[in-house]
Amino acid sequence: MTMYVDRVITDTFYVEVNNVKLRVFDSSQRRKYDTGTTLFFLHGSPGQISNWKYLLDYFKEYYRTIAYDLRGYGMSSKPREVSLEDYLRDQEALMEKLGVRDEDAVLIGHSFGGLIAQEYAARRRVRAVILIGSLVKLKPDMIDWIVWNLPSIFWRKLFFTENAFTRKLYRKMFFSIETPDKVYEEFMRDNKEYMETLPTHVFRYLKYFKDYDASKTVTKIKSPTLIIVGEEDQVTPIEQSKILNRLIKNSVLKVIPKAGHLVLYEKPKMLAEEIHKFIKNLY
Repeated sequence: MTMYVDRVITDTFYVEVNNVKLRVFDSSQRRKYDTGTTLFFLHGSPGQISNWKYLLDYFKEYYRTIAYDLRGYGMSSKPREVSLEDYLRDQEALMEKLGVRDEDAVLIGHSFGGLIAQEYAARRRVRAVILIGSLVKLKPDMIDWIVWNLPSIFWRKLFFTENAFTRKLYRKMFFSIETPDKVYEEFMRDNKEYMETLPTHVFRYLKYFKDYDASKTVTKIKSPTLIIVGEEDQVTPIEQSKILNRLIKNSVLKVIPKAGHLVLYEKPKMLAEEIHKFIKNLY
């Protein structure tokens, strides 16, 4: 799988919806497609478009492929507060502006992006849903409590700059122990400047989702659903995906071996193959 990261990051434009500007990548700006099937990629928190770089490069050859920086992240607008309704309205408005019908949309969400994808699909019938390391409920830890409740002087440099502590923390938290160091280093290079320059309030967005409970809504999803999780995911463990699999009737679960939460970096080829096989079987 080749990788044209600079094009994916820079070949973007802005769309204004619901009083925010969203940075968007849309492969149809450069090529035409024979099918209306459109893949929408929704990143995690605090992610950005480039987290999808391998999958965007792969799938743009086959389908219209769209990714965007969710409100508050990447180079999109960063309001002081956010809500689930904000993200769902943004998705709806963006699809309308880009001319994508629900019945043509395959929503692909990672982590927090999976939360948005599954909630949208619970309300509107889309072509299909693909959840990667998604979740049923948030499980805040000590770091979350510190970030949500203490002044940033106590935690900004400690948790969100590259230092000896974060290098060990991120490696252990987000990656499989068997993931090569070069993959981890690539992730750090891609996200170091971004993480270190994000406004402080962005790191507190997840506090608005602390009472989220997918078990109340995902049973309404009728679209074919593929649930993927890394075998060693510590952020959204396999058990979360198993629960989603039980709750969503028309769903299948795939476990990616020797991968953690950032399977997008760790196993992009395997991930792309699983997703592509699933999409082909929709027809």
